[in-house]
Amino acid sequence: MDLIKQLGPLALASRLKRLSDRLMRDGFRIYREQRLEFEPRWFTVFYLLSRKSPLAVTEISHELQITHPAVNQVAGIMEKAGLIVSRRDKTDERKRLLSLSPSGKELAAKLKPIWKDIKEANQELLDESGVDLLGTLDKIENALDETEMFDRIMLHIKSRQAEAVEIIDYKPRYRKYFKTLNREWLKKYFSVEPVDDKLLSDPEGEIIKRGGKILFARVDGKIVGTAALIKHDKTTYELAKMAVTEKAQGRQVGKRLALEMIDRARSLGACIVLLNTNPKLTAANNLYRSLGFVQVSPRVQQSFSYQRPTITLQLNIEEVKKPKNINRR
Repeated sequence: MDLIKQLGPLALASRLKRLSDRLMRDGFRIYREQRLEFEPRWFTVFYLLSRKSPLAVTEISHELQITHPAVNQVAGIMEKAGLIVSRRDKTDERKRLLSLSPSGKELAAKLKPIWKDIKEANQELLDESGVDLLGTLDKIENALDETEMFDRIMLHIKSRQAEAVEIIDYKPRYRKYFKTLNREWLKKYFSVEPVDDKLLSDPEGEIIKRGGKILFARVDGKIVGTAALIKHDKTTYELAKMAVTEKAQGRQVGKRLALEMIDRARSLGACIVLLNTNPKLTAANNLYRSLGFVQVSPRVQQSFSYQRPTITLQLNIEEVKKPKNINRR
């Protein structure tokens, strides 16, 4: 049983590392067999310096497309082994210039024919495989240059999290969540002002009966977020009182609520959606701007005035694509 093989794409990095370790291990055996004090992990830095030196650590990092600390680690080991020497750049004391020592140059001459043998053996292996492995690796690396694996995985995580968020309409039995979620959020970042209490204590009278909407987000059967849509006039609404409990933050709850509210505003005939926020709410403001909100003059009509500092953002509904319906109930 080969678990790494069975895991397929899930273990891609592990399988590539296992293959790399296997090739490195045999390379180490070859160097020892030939009585050469050299390690495969030194190869790229050592080879580069044998072709071009002196070079700064940053230049080596750029040439090999590996991290600065990785270069420093290998260089430090080779310097202790007496294979390279380092000095400060006379024109810039911050730069550390590396070059092969006399012992390093002598070793490079001995390694040259061995490297030729390794290259030929590697080519034989590639030919036996019957696939253009190096060409495939080029394509994979080019694809990663376009979109890093971290971003690719995060896209899947966010999509899965968004699918898990169920959006439900206001019902009297959910009224307590509208108040508790918003009070939790307000107490964390600001304070509960009289105008907040007025809205939170009577959501039906202050929001719904005036033509607005209140929605809730439910995950795993629990209400974890809420938001309100306050009517200004026939074509202008305000996204307000959006709050997500701390444990559910970062799970796409706020984004799902905001997208649903934009969709509801569109269905009500809105042309403009306003939003009052605070400059220090960086994550929230980044979300709003990613959805198309832009800052406008504070003189734009507002339903309520707050003592806490606010900036007004505005979204032109016609410029926003209609989102897909996900778990709407």
